[in-house]
Amino acid sequence: MNQRNRLSLMLGVAASGLVMAASAQAATYVVAANGNGLSAQQQQSISAAGGRITAHLPQIGVAIVESDAAGFAAAASAIPGLASVTADVRLQFDIPDHLSITDGEIGPDYANPPGSGDNDVRFELQWGAKAIDFAGAWNAGWRGDGATIAVLDSGIACLHPDIAPNLDLASSTSFVPGEGVCRALVGGFNHGTHVAGIAAAPDNGIGTIGVAPEARIIAVKVLSEFTGSGDFAGIIQGIVHATDAGANVINMSLGVQGGLPVGGAEIAALVNATKRATQYARKQGVLVVASAGNDARDMDHDANVMPFPAGLPGVLAVSATAPDAWGLDLAGADLDLPASYTNYGRSEVGLAAPGGDFDSEVESLCIVGGVANPCWVFDGVFAPGGYAIQGGQVFASYSWAGGTSMAAPHVSGVAALVYGKYPGIKPAQVESILRRTADDLGQPGNDPFYGAGRVNAAAAVAN
Repeated sequence: MNQRNRLSLMLGVAASGLVMAASAQAATYVVAANGNGLSAQQQQSISAAGGRITAHLPQIGVAIVESDAAGFAAAASAIPGLASVTADVRLQFDIPDHLSITDGEIGPDYANPPGSGDNDVRFELQWGAKAIDFAGAWNAGWRGDGATIAVLDSGIACLHPDIAPNLDLASSTSFVPGEGVCRALVGGFNHGTHVAGIAAAPDNGIGTIGVAPEARIIAVKVLSEFTGSGDFAGIIQGIVHATDAGANVINMSLGVQGGLPVGGAEIAALVNATKRATQYARKQGVLVVASAGNDARDMDHDANVMPFPAGLPGVLAVSATAPDAWGLDLAGADLDLPASYTNYGRSEVGLAAPGGDFDSEVESLCIVGGVANPCWVFDGVFAPGGYAIQGGQVFASYSWAGGTSMAAPHVSGVAALVYGKYPGIKPAQVESILRRTADDLGQPGNDPFYGAGRVNAAAAVAN
């Protein structure tokens, strides 16, 4: 196994530690009521205890509170009708480098290969399109029109030409203090942009094409683009915001490295508050999709941790598939091998989808879509990455990456195709369609690596 590729080039959002979430002035608390919202008396009592409510979510009976009072948690916990008062926890995320061929960014000369058979000039680099048959769904007339995908992530490159046409900027927002939802115009890779592009980059003759190229994108920033950190409060608010903003699908390519430790009242309370948000989303007709995680962990036999947020009830967890040296055999390569890093287990995985991998040992040169690279490069998922600045000009950039973070938006895109075909369909029905029409790989039935199977776009809309 090529450890260089697996460890240094695998991309996924992965938390390396847990710390208390607090600003220099005040600590943040997640307060859950027994009912659907905090009463006026409860709000007054929180204020009297030294708290300031920064967000009240009566939809789920949760409030986000700041306080610099040393005894706030104890005082607020004594307020009648509150289920929990818990200091928020920040997940310190580590986003590894995406794959580059020169200086950390795919420049325009490389990202615009000539001679493509599709009018989007980078489409030939998208092996995932063949694996799950994007074109079969499009040829049947279903391209995601009328559906909305909310991407909860590290913001988005709002002016990227393969993002902007489908981005609903008015509905997009940030829950990361001090950071806007739009990524700054600087060099570097942006995880949220890559994820959004996989799901819904438009078919505009410029670059790659998303699974649902006519779906609307709502970007909801819950992770800092600079530090990679995010907290439960931001994720909870992001889910509720996306739901109320009209999302049909919420994509969370997020995952705690090694899993979230179970046990302990504080973490349990924060997980339960997040569960309220995901359950609210589902009740409002939203399918919540999450990456299964990148630890190569057997979740059927690890009771000490839970995949978060993929392990929450009602969340569809997605594992990752990839080819091995696809560039050597574009027509015949197996595109459905379990990725070397993907978490697995019948208790967790709902579906599989293209996530990419850089674990191949094949170093020989391959040429795909007019681009020459070591063959293993092309096994990654190619999608919008952010911006590059060259000669004082700003260029859109594209990047290869690999992780369950890349698999989840493939499923979210297919779900958007189904929502586009069946307006008003319930998330349980969408999930049922995705499972029934997936290609049953591995062991017959529910497989540890593939779940119900590898998602199939054409079959899903033919249902």
